Amino acid sequence: MNRRTIVAAIVAAAALSAAPVAAQNLTGTWELSQETQRGARTSTLTLVQDGSGLTGTLTLTLGGRRGGGGGGGGAMEVSVDDGMVDGNSFSFSVTLTFGDNSITQSYSGTFDGDSMEGGIEGGGRRGGGGGPRPFTGKRRG
Repeated sequence: MNRRTIVAAIVAAAALSAAPVAAQNLTGTWELSQETQRGARTSTLTLVQDGSGLTGTLTLTLGGRRGGGGGGGGAMEVSVDDGMVDGNSFSFSVTLTFGDNSITQSYSGTFDGDSMEGGIEGGGRRGGGGGPRPFTGKRRG
């Protein structure tokens, strides 16, 4: 090999290694899953990412009254507040209102392509204790 060929090969290899990786984006509809004391619970998260900002809605399926099984609860849609994305990490909060009571929950986690995982803090049941409650998510279609 001559010197020119070697230099060209080095330049080509450097250019390929410096090629930017496509930025990931959270925009879309996600199905979140969480294990609770009453079993698996799913919710629908619709997000729009604009740069490092994140907005959207979270639709929660509500259970029935205590001791009454899982039926008849309906759904609640709330706005995503304070949403932020940094690389493959994200965070946001939602405020749930039940009559005169409000509960703020903070979600944070990481995402890779069409999958996410993280934890939910705040608004837990009495005696639940212990740190964030884990959740996973899959982007729909």
